Amino acid sequence: MNDLLKLDIFFPGELLSITSVDHEDSSIHIKMRSKTHSSKCPECGQETETYHGTYLRKVQDLPILGKTARLHITAHEYVCNNESCSKVTFAEDFDGFLSYYGRMTERCADFICMLAMETSCEGCARICHAMNLQISGDSVIRLLTRRYRLQPVSECGSAIGVDDFAFKKRHTYGTIIVDQATHRPVAILDGRDGMTVSCNP
Repeated sequence: MNDLLKLDIFFPGELLSITSVDHEDSSIHIKMRSKTHSSKCPECGQETETYHGTYLRKVQDLPILGKTARLHITAHEYVCNNESCSKVTFAEDFDGFLSYYGRMTERCADFICMLAMETSCEGCARICHAMNLQISGDSVIRLLTRRYRLQPVSECGSAIGVDDFAFKKRHTYGTIIVDQATHRPVAILDGRDGMTVSCNP
């Protein structure tokens, strides 16, 4: 019971309740259950209270005392009651703590993205492994790319910088375009030849 009380404050108590905590040499497994009674459809935004069923989500959180933290969440699946919506059922999200299909908590993804931006994708992965946070360099790249694509479209000035980089060394390459005035990236393109840039004005 003491473990539950100490850990509860680090999770959204209005959305999730801890049912048990299991310790291993290098990992902590926290079993949780959803407390929600409604959810908004990710497609149409309509709120529904109609349950379809439950399912088990296994996600990674930030390490606890140097141990890998695994969350085993019994979550709800809801039915979208909007007849014009293409979604029949959908998995619930947890209000900024965990997205619909995320394999890690949002705060865990935030930390990895910040670390990767300050180091490199491979360097980030090595530091994460030392912290018992399980992710590969390729997964860091995919996470950054997915986060980038969710950002609003950036406006670009008249002067730009163009450079290529490797998504996967010796296999897949991309091109980054940077606004020279703000030094902020405005586009990431697949490929690194002249055709890639000319086809993406």
